[in-house]
Amino acid sequence: MNKRKKWGIIALVICVIGGIVMFSLNHPNGKIFENKLTLTKTQQDNVVKRIIKGYDVDSVKFIEFTKDKKTGTYLLNIELRKNGLNKETTIPFRDLQRLDNDTDSLGLNPVSDFKVFQRSQPLAIQDISMNDITINYLGE
Repeated sequence: MNKRKKWGIIALVICVIGGIVMFSLNHPNGKIFENKLTLTKTQQDNVVKRIIKGYDVDSVKFIEFTKDKKTGTYLLNIELRKNGLNKETTIPFRDLQRLDNDTDSLGLNPVSDFKVFQRSQPLAIQDISMNDITINYLGE
């Protein structure tokens, strides 16, 4: 076997292996994600508290929680509802410790889409109540 043929076969094998690895890791929407992650109920409650601090909503539905391997960012997909109006968004988190906090504010994007839910003044910590909020947790 001559050298050219040998190197051609090696290149072909490398391409096939690379293609298999790429297709086995790709998520349908084109991003590479880690295995399915989940959040504790407390972490999800913390996110709800941070949302209702700045937004007036009737319900929060947690749709999906993933980690983008390329950026290392955690992505939380949620749907908010108020008076029959539904809006869906993805909230990025750089690290999981941010989910253990229930007092920080949380901005929703695109801002123009969520302006309809925005409170004129954020609620004080002691005024936040989840009693009137319907919550659909991950995995339910």
